[in-house]
Amino acid sequence: MREIIERIKCFIESNETLRRIRDEYGGQIKKICFVAVLVIVCLLAFAVKNDGADEAVADEGVNIEEETQEETKGSIYVDIGGAVKNPMLAELPEGSRVEDAIKAAGGITENADMTGINRAAFAEDGSKIFIPDKIEISDSEVSETQTTAGYTGGSGTGKININTADSGQLQELNGVGPATAQKIIDYRTQNGSFTSIEDIKNVSGIGDKTFEKLRDSITI
Repeated sequence: MREIIERIKCFIESNETLRRIRDEYGGQIKKICFVAVLVIVCLLAFAVKNDGADEAVADEGVNIEEETQEETKGSIYVDIGGAVKNPMLAELPEGSRVEDAIKAAGGITENADMTGINRAAFAEDGSKIFIPDKIEISDSEVSETQTTAGYTGGSGTGKININTADSGQLQELNGVGPATAQKIIDYRTQNGSFTSIEDIKNVSGIGDKTFEKLRDSITI
């Protein structure tokens, strides 16, 4: 900077016109420079102040917007029950999920079946959220079910009752397919119940050979 000032002085000294202007108007030039510097400083200070005020206004606007959003965000009520620790009418913020309702009810029990529950679904105001229990079947119940299921056409001896068996049960017989099973059903519908197991030979397609295969598996 000092070197630049010295060069400016040398330039002025070497130029007669500039030297004369300096000698005649030197005092006025200094005043003008002082005023110019003062104006620049004031402008800079004013600009900095305005920037701070703008930032403060912007921050205040953000805060007001956030407060407004919080005030407008309401509540919803859902009835959460079933396999939860504390079934209840839960008050939740708008936009809550099913998982939020479960947490409000203390979480699920050990026996809860969450297979069909979508925890991520939005909870709707006034809705019912039910968490089912797992269905437990004892070994004896399973055994009994397996014994009785599929034998509604039987006599308790493991044989198929040709008077009451449906198409699926009839097809369990040796040599009986869907078509023959339907013929058996059509025959008893048109002619009434079979009076003996031998009457099944009256059904079209069932002869003596087929009857011999069925004899030990059918009853009336």
